[in-house]
Amino acid sequence: NYKKIIDEISELKVPSIKLNWRGEPLLNPNINKFIEYAKMRGILEVSINTNATNLNEKTAESLIKSGLDFMIYSFDGGTKQTYEKMRPGRFKKNNFEAVYNNIKNFYLIRKKMGAKFPVTKIQMVLTSETRGELNNFYGLFNNYVDDVTVTPYSERGGNLDDLNIDQKNKIKNYIKKNKLKDD
Repeated sequence: NYKKIIDEISELKVPSIKLNWRGEPLLNPNINKFIEYAKMRGILEVSINTNATNLNEKTAESLIKSGLDFMIYSFDGGTKQTYEKMRPGRFKKNNFEAVYNNIKNFYLIRKKMGAKFPVTKIQMVLTSETRGELNNFYGLFNNYVDDVTVTPYSERGGNLDDLNIDQKNKIKNYIKKNKLKDD
């Protein structure tokens, strides 16, 4: 199915693809082959997002050799305490030092291989817990990635208690104005 999709979008001259949406691409043992195939079929930019928990030396080398263009790390927290609270891990506990070292080692491997790609970016979601850690976050990664960014938190549905009072009032007024709820 993957090859069929890539072949189709290649014919359409789609210039860029991201090989994940809400999942961890490094769990797929064939991710490097998927990247290689997309590049072979003329996709100009292939990117992934990763939490870097599985970014060991072997995976790093295969990603670099595959032709990956852009890799975004998700790392929420500028301290061990906040990171491990925000990203506890689903099947095993995420370890701040291990993931930090995976990211640092990727940089060193890419440098040793003389590779310019993939370009790396790290992002942290700005929340009440991470707001005071911006400088520390930047300091942790500035020397090991090409771009350090902070992304504002956005609620994608779910718990209204996560919204502040102004946001709640805007939503209530919108619902009332547009008669979206029977009273």
